[in-house]
Amino acid sequence: MSDYASEIVIIGCGIIGGALSYKLAKLGYNDIVVIDKENTINKHQTGRNSGVIHSGVYYPKGSLKSHNCIDGYNQIIGFLDEHKIPYKIPGKLIVAADQTEYDELERLYQNALDVGLQVNHMDRQDILEIDPNLVSQKGFFVKETGLTDYKKVLEKFVDIGRDLGVKYLFSSPIKEIIQVDSSFEVKAGNKTISTKYIINCAGLQSDRVYELSTGLKSPVTIIPFKGEYFKVPKDSYNSDIAIYPVPNPDFPFLGVHLTRMIDGTLKVGPNAVLSFSREGYDGFKFNIKDIISNFSTPTLFNIAKKYKSVVVKELLKHKSKSFFEESVRKYWNNFDRDSIIGYTCGIRAQATEKGKLVNDFKIVCENNQVHVLNAPSPAATSCLSIAETIINEFENLR
Repeated sequence: MSDYASEIVIIGCGIIGGALSYKLAKLGYNDIVVIDKENTINKHQTGRNSGVIHSGVYYPKGSLKSHNCIDGYNQIIGFLDEHKIPYKIPGKLIVAADQTEYDELERLYQNALDVGLQVNHMDRQDILEIDPNLVSQKGFFVKETGLTDYKKVLEKFVDIGRDLGVKYLFSSPIKEIIQVDSSFEVKAGNKTISTKYIINCAGLQSDRVYELSTGLKSPVTIIPFKGEYFKVPKDSYNSDIAIYPVPNPDFPFLGVHLTRMIDGTLKVGPNAVLSFSREGYDGFKFNIKDIISNFSTPTLFNIAKKYKSVVVKELLKHKSKSFFEESVRKYWNNFDRDSIIGYTCGIRAQATEKGKLVNDFKIVCENNQVHVLNAPSPAATSCLSIAETIINEFENLR
């Protein structure tokens, strides 16, 4: 006998699951249950990101990331205003370290224009006016870049969801999902929930939830990449404008950047190194199941073969503070390893498919189920728009 009967079960209460439950409830859907294995929210990607409200400058026009990020930017600003959650829009400067990056800098600039962003070139004098310790000769400024605290955003989603009748079940890891005729019995923690539809927003565990709920091999494998941020003194940088290097166009990571958080703290990071545990935030942790999963896909070998120098550099940033210092000083020379006064880290759920990294968001449907299989950055910025994309997929199932 079921403890709960619902129309929709959402698995995972990160920023995507939270935004989705909020959107569905606002649309008048009843009988929504959100299940999460943790005892509270903000334990994973949502509670550990940089807080940036992204503009969409990096993503090709027509991609899900581009559409969801630009639409999501406008939606999240509206949500922050409506609920009086603190934020600021100082903009972002993308800088080239040297001439080898000028072509990619210009490509990004043209992409920003193509998707309708407010950008302008900046020369050496313009850059120095932001901070005299910036060493780049060339860059461009993106007006539509901000900062907020996504932990507060998710808290508000859940508060509103509860007020509208959504049930949130925490400390409820998924144990079994059984299909019974056209419905499902979801055994989570010590509860059983019967439901007609399942929506998988499980982030780092999304591929495993897909297999558990469908009985099929997941089309993607999640590989966890740890990103480390180092806190430095507030007064070492003169501006609220975020500083980003030109990213490697072959990798879905934005490089080590300089960000003044919404609380005023100043952080430098992240790097991007393979994690041997999907949830190994503290120290150097191993999880045998995760290690086997990492190396069961040819993606890591393909990356190591094709981008050997990039992989080596990221490992060096992780292992060597002097190398990390050198990579930052290529564009901001007021950083040194002795100035680090704090540390945080997060783990990015990066999907791989057919031996390659999945660069766009990936949402698939299967047998009255919707699965969000790749939603890394800029998912927090995009969360309300991603929720609408999921709802469109879900309504096609009904």
